[in-house]
Amino acid sequence: MSGRYERTIVAFGEILWDMLPDCTRLGGAPFNFTYRINSLGDEGLMISRLGSDALGDKALEAVRSLGVETSLLQRDPVHPTGTVQVTFGNDHMPDYLIVPEVAYDYIESTDALGHAVARADCLCFGTLVQRSETTRRTLVQLIERSSNCLKVLDINLRKKCYRLDTVKYSLGHADLLKLNDDEVRLLCQLLGMASNCPVTFSEQIMEQYPIQHCLVTFGENGALVVSQTGEKV
Repeated sequence: MSGRYERTIVAFGEILWDMLPDCTRLGGAPFNFTYRINSLGDEGLMISRLGSDALGDKALEAVRSLGVETSLLQRDPVHPTGTVQVTFGNDHMPDYLIVPEVAYDYIESTDALGHAVARADCLCFGTLVQRSETTRRTLVQLIERSSNCLKVLDINLRKKCYRLDTVKYSLGHADLLKLNDDEVRLLCQLLGMASNCPVTFSEQIMEQYPIQHCLVTFGENGALVVSQTGEKV
């Protein structure tokens, strides 16, 4: 770990372009997290894969301009850079099409990725990138090398982009679970849990899995953290 940083946090997952009706914006939950880590003064490293296309070039340039390290960003000669098609209905509510078969679905396992995770203090991952076998296999290998670091699951359940087995695997390898109140209800249905009360859910999920802290966000209404030891904030 570099001496100028107190902590090194690695985020694994998607960098993508949100294709809005009137503009295009760079995003992806792991990338947003990495950017924020860097802005707070720690070392944030992003593991992802971009296409060898114009959107990939544009994304790489944008990442560099934001001061985020790019050495762990792979380029894919076959699959395009990830995009999300965003449309709005008559009720003005957004609808998302997360385009499949894109570059971040094919993140390859390399020595550089393994070394980065082995020295990290924290590894953050989600479920979206586990929709593809290639990237999921790479994530499993990295988690196996991350025994000494905190593992944060930003579960990020997206329509048609997760499976029950990947959800259970992820919960079984997380120290901290982060999700929103809608995802609490979704997980309760998925796992057959009786109550979708955020406090009860947090307590029950920590009984079933080795999670030490559960963080539930409520948008503009704040957040709740429940710990394995019974603390509630």
